[in-house]
Amino acid sequence: MNDLQGAIVLVTGSNGDIGKAIVHLFEERGAKVIRSDLEAPSRSSPGVDFIALDVTNEASWSKAISSIEERHGALDVLVNNAGIAPMTRMEDASLEQWRLCQQVNVEGSFLGLKTAAPLLARSGTRRDGGAAVVNLCSGASDKPTAFSAAYCVSKAAARMLTRVAAVEFSALAYLIRVNSVHPGVVESRMMDDILAKFSQISGGAPIDDLRKAVAAGNPMGRFVDPAEVAEAVVFLSSSAARFIHGDAIHVDGGYAAS
Repeated sequence: MNDLQGAIVLVTGSNGDIGKAIVHLFEERGAKVIRSDLEAPSRSSPGVDFIALDVTNEASWSKAISSIEERHGALDVLVNNAGIAPMTRMEDASLEQWRLCQQVNVEGSFLGLKTAAPLLARSGTRRDGGAAVVNLCSGASDKPTAFSAAYCVSKAAARMLTRVAAVEFSALAYLIRVNSVHPGVVESRMMDDILAKFSQISGGAPIDDLRKAVAAGNPMGRFVDPAEVAEAVVFLSSSAARFIHGDAIHVDGGYAAS
């Protein structure tokens, strides 16, 4: 049986390549997906459920969760996917840039957990394995990368937030599982921007050469497809993962192991 059929799912950062892949796969499995981002996509089909959400703003989160409860009466899955990845030398980074990265990547997930917990806990009583939260972390949670101090630190913090939320929700007897997915280098517009910035900072290395070097540094020899990330997110949200809690899945072709 497909336990995601009819499940109410909120995905943040739904306009990005990973977000779109996650939304598509949940919908393919029969879930009712609420997309959320700062702005609605320029092209959307009739009947698409979208909520404008600034993940750094607590009032915005409260409004979104209240709207979901009013319209759907439940929230079975929260996917904290929204994120940014600034690239700069530490000596050139502004404190404002550093703080924005922490606000989006860490505080955004914290506010999601905080505001959605009561509705998730109530919804979890009717699902095998309870409700589920999946936080999008990164290979940067585990291994440092030059020119990415703010991003690496934020994703390491998001990983610990996942673990803390898991044990705290269990201590409160909330039926909410919390896990994280750690993609490696994903084929995406964000990665294109990162490589372009890395090239600029490092003295103009050809981007094609950088792509080849990055792929060669992965044991499986290529970038991650967004659909492969989505598969891990949907798995952790399903009853097939009903005893996986406070853990991480690396979708990175062996990068974390190398």
